[in-house]
Amino acid sequence: MRRLYSRGMELEVRHLRALCAIADTGSLHKAARQLGMSQPSLTTQLRRIENSLGAELFSRERTGCRPTPLGRSVVSRARPLVSGLAALVAEARAAADLAGGPRL
Repeated sequence: MRRLYSRGMELEVRHLRALCAIADTGSLHKAARQLGMSQPSLTTQLRRIENSLGAELFSRERTGCRPTPLGRSVVSRARPLVSGLAALVAEARAAADLAGGPRL
């Protein structure tokens, strides 16, 4: 099977959340605050994601970050995945609560 990521890094849910936060806030600083991490850490994470995909996803400007055409496409695909996972976790937790939680 062919590798999806030529540079070896696989995208994780945290990466998708980060991309959505950057797109939503338009700022690495605000997105980092929203995600509970430092701006340098988020910048490094974004750089690694972009290197892995082989293209820039956001253009950095003095007024903030704007998604490139590819960035818009990636974020539009990431949003339903992130919200779907949040729904899955909420449903699983609700079911566990109804069942009395985990049994040891």
